Amino acid sequence: MIEPVMPRDAHRAVDEVWKMESARIIAGLVRMLGDVGLAEELAQDALLAALERWPDSGVPDNPGAWLMAVAKRRAIDHLRRGERLERGHEQLAHELATRPDGTEAESDAALDDEVGDDVLRLMFVSCHPALSAESRVALTLRLLGGLRTDEIARAFLVSEPTVAQRVVRAKRTLAELGVPFEVPTGPDRAARLSSVLEVIYLVFNEGYAASAGDGWTRQDLCQEALRLGRLLAGLAPGEAEVHGLVALMELQASRLAARTGPSGEPVALHEQNRGRWDQLLIRRGFAALLRARQSGGPLGPYVLQAAIAVCHARARTAEETDWAQIAALYETLVRVLPTPVVQLNRAVALAMAYGPEAGLALVDTLVAEPALKGYHRVPSVRGDLLVRLGRHEEARREFERAAALTLNVPERTILLERAVACADAATPGGAVTLAEAADAFLAREDLDAASLRSYRQTMSRLRRDLGDDIPLRDVTAGQVAEVFATAWESAAAATWNRHRGAVRSLSAWAADRGRLSEDLAAGIGRRPEPRSRTHPMEPPRVEALWERQDLAPRERALWLMLHESAAGIGSVLALNVEDLDLAGMRGRAPGSRWIHWRSGTAELIPQLIAGRRRGPLFLSERRPGPGRRPVPGDLCPETGRRRLSYERAEYLFKQATGHTLHQLRSR
Repeated sequence: MIEPVMPRDAHRAVDEVWKMESARIIAGLVRMLGDVGLAEELAQDALLAALERWPDSGVPDNPGAWLMAVAKRRAIDHLRRGERLERGHEQLAHELATRPDGTEAESDAALDDEVGDDVLRLMFVSCHPALSAESRVALTLRLLGGLRTDEIARAFLVSEPTVAQRVVRAKRTLAELGVPFEVPTGPDRAARLSSVLEVIYLVFNEGYAASAGDGWTRQDLCQEALRLGRLLAGLAPGEAEVHGLVALMELQASRLAARTGPSGEPVALHEQNRGRWDQLLIRRGFAALLRARQSGGPLGPYVLQAAIAVCHARARTAEETDWAQIAALYETLVRVLPTPVVQLNRAVALAMAYGPEAGLALVDTLVAEPALKGYHRVPSVRGDLLVRLGRHEEARREFERAAALTLNVPERTILLERAVACADAATPGGAVTLAEAADAFLAREDLDAASLRSYRQTMSRLRRDLGDDIPLRDVTAGQVAEVFATAWESAAAATWNRHRGAVRSLSAWAADRGRLSEDLAAGIGRRPEPRSRTHPMEPPRVEALWERQDLAPRERALWLMLHESAAGIGSVLALNVEDLDLAGMRGRAPGSRWIHWRSGTAELIPQLIAGRRRGPLFLSERRPGPGRRPVPGDLCPETGRRRLSYERAEYLFKQATGHTLHQLRSR
């Protein structure tokens, strides 16, 4: 007799069974119905039935067979209800309805007879080359990984509606193309298999080195890609590239525990504690590569990349790595897969095997590659090689450029730290002076003539009173406050505030580059100015602001909310995720009235929240340092990042528009 279970336990069991069995169930239904969208819908109906019944009746001994049986009955009912079905469908419904089910064991055996082929067919359908890479990934994780839309959205840091739209568009495209539910043959099979492998590796790479967000790795995505790869290897045992991809992922996944430090910071390959590498995964990678070689045929890109990973896995220390062998393997790989990214990796291998000059010569040929425009690893690799050549000032610029391009917070932090180290190494005495920092701050290309003239006056006074040679890190807010008291105590409020704004801009600029941890304007209060002196932005300039595609979602959401709500900047920055009424397009900060916004802001807020349920709505770029912990209310419990400060928000807006936030709000 099946014992009833608690609802929470039943729901957990349903989730676990769904992730293991959803691909089999959907694949079987697609074989019956020929429609991916309808098959998933009926499978979801079976899932809902389990959620309704299992808390009372208990989890069946074979939950997968139970779900398949319910889904199959739903499919039969659907076929019967159709008023314009072909005769063949009517006969299929009749046969399925009248066929005796037999025992549960017989039912399982019948299901397993074709399930392998069905899942393989479903893989080829969901990874059809006609779909975009993003749609293929979303559909594969949905159909074969059993992940919900919100789980996929969290994994790739996009909104749930975006993922849902990708899945819907993918299903519509497959239906419009009439993609058959079959494993293609001949040249089509090779092309489609390449697409399947690409999708699985895309998922793995996003987990291995997250392209954005606060974490360096996402092990859940790596595990899901490994599961799909192992499943595909079992379904297509004669495909060398399938085993090559599995070997590559097993070997790379073996390093996951060593890729981050105690605080989640990235750890470079040559600095990793190899004792933390997972030896079981390494052995599995070796075995998968052996199966790939035994399958015969020419060496494909995944087999070659796995062979490169083997060279790293065999080295007990970084110094023992056979870089000459790795460079030779890359020479072969670049002939099989002649992409700029492979060439960039080859440049690293050449530098390690034959010196940084050899690597830099190849990297310099890739700088103008259109495919690598905006790819942060190009300046990052170039910076590494320049450091090894002792060209620290050039390396600093490359690391700063790489930091500006990456969306991953831990990686950006490391790159900025490396830029600071290069600046220190390039400067006699090792530390950046106030004069050098001021010159670099004023040399930016984004300053207009008026700002440059104003900032230069402020920097000149600071350098005169504090000294050109004082290290920037030694300058304190108290010292700056003394300079202000001496130089501008009797000045007009507008003059005082103008110099104060210059110091705040310098502080924000230096903090972004890791050169300063203190706000140098902290001891300088803003003086009230007559309202008549502040003129709102002209409507055409405000409207043009919303059309700019270079703005981050956080800035667009903040500025649009200020403009639409006419609320104060302090109240808007004090908003918390848990205090939002998204349906009513409003929110209330602690101790303030409701802030109402319109549809423009409403569209951006889901991207800003990205699945968070608590903490500040507007977050800073980085986590706070250990010596400057914010109050608990200003710290996001899910990301560890602090609330965006007014000073930082004002600085970003002035850099983008030349105006103050108050001018945006005024109407």
